[in-house]
Amino acid sequence: MVPLAYCGLNCEECPVFQATQNRDEVHKRWLAAEYSSEELCFTTKDMNCYGCHSQQRLESRMCQGCRVRACASTRLIENCGHCPDYPCLLIERFVSTETDARTQLELEREKLNISA
Repeated sequence: MVPLAYCGLNCEECPVFQATQNRDEVHKRWLAAEYSSEELCFTTKDMNCYGCHSQQRLESRMCQGCRVRACASTRLIENCGHCPDYPCLLIERFVSTETDARTQLELEREKLNISA
């Protein structure tokens, strides 16, 4: 089964998740530079992701501030597609309808026979 983040993202397609799983420090260094900006600077150490459902998830500075993860983890749901409030303002803001992640959340709802 493909690990699915709360937001519907396929974890195996996430470059930070991939670099963590492969213990690829060179890729992490590149990702840190790629994701950094003038306002927020990431280091190689920040490029760790074990998936939203992992107990190690708070290690990732990339994901610590994720409002979708924070909300979903307090609701004890598998992903946002399982939430009775889906699609909420967080999903509308952070997960565009034209993305694979949003499509995956819709498929999750269909599996549960929940209409939005």
